Amino acid sequence: MLLSDKTLKKIRHSKAKKLLIQIPEGLKTRVLDIASELEAMGTEAIIYCEPCFGACDLRDNEARMLGCDLILHIGHSGMNLKTKTPVIYEEYRTDFNPLPILRRHLGRLKQYKNICLVTSLQYISALEKAGQFLEANGKRIYLKKPKSARYPGQVLGCDYSAALPLEKDVDCFLFICSGRFHALGLAVKTNKPVLLLDIETGRFESMENERERAERIRFARIEKAKSCKNFGILVSTKPGQLNLRQAERAKSMLEKKGKNAWILAFDEIKPEKIMGMKLECLVNFACPRIWEDSELFKITVLNPEDIKKI
Repeated sequence: MLLSDKTLKKIRHSKAKKLLIQIPEGLKTRVLDIASELEAMGTEAIIYCEPCFGACDLRDNEARMLGCDLILHIGHSGMNLKTKTPVIYEEYRTDFNPLPILRRHLGRLKQYKNICLVTSLQYISALEKAGQFLEANGKRIYLKKPKSARYPGQVLGCDYSAALPLEKDVDCFLFICSGRFHALGLAVKTNKPVLLLDIETGRFESMENERERAERIRFARIEKAKSCKNFGILVSTKPGQLNLRQAERAKSMLEKKGKNAWILAFDEIKPEKIMGMKLECLVNFACPRIWEDSELFKITVLNPEDIKKI
């Protein structure tokens, strides 16, 4: 069985005749078997082959265009987005025990009493074990329900509301995850220490150096943008990333500063799509991951809050 009993039960209960499967790139090795499993139970499955970047990337219009009466979205939890086509989420989790790494590095947490635990969806089950262990060792643990994500302690690249509202209450944020993207995203938004427990490498490290480097890069980009004349404002049509009103306000603000500004709409934002436009600076109102890949654009990329500084 490739899908959970809970998901299969929901699909049967929906009585869907045809569904659209959305799945991240890293799980596509399983998608043919998943489609076959669904069709064996009498539900026609269409595999959507465009990249799926998260729950913000629901393909509601495409599902209706293809005659599907249900979307099976694999790998992410919901973001409370409204769709005309019903959506069932099959979350992707890893059953990871963080205690061996925590025991090894407990001394690194000696100076911190109040700790906010955060992670991404894949490792959400690790937070309970980590919290119990740390409380048994004299720590006070904070877990907060986020605004867009689903579970206490869960963060998205665009939603750190499980952490930031607790900034005044905690001594540090402890990020249990793999990779550095989400931890760095939090580090640049808070002045409190962000500590990364990397479950793949077993390393325990502070994000302070990365925070300082990111801030230096950010300020350098702001200084460079001050002399730029032609600005492109990036807007995504993905339902969970659409920030058109904010982009329109940014356009007006830039024009009042004597800049030329155009709103550029995309589904998937790639550098080659703006080649030849003679833009000097971009302002990103789409997925925050673009900030991570901004070097690919070969021109200055700003965050929305940076406009006030140019």
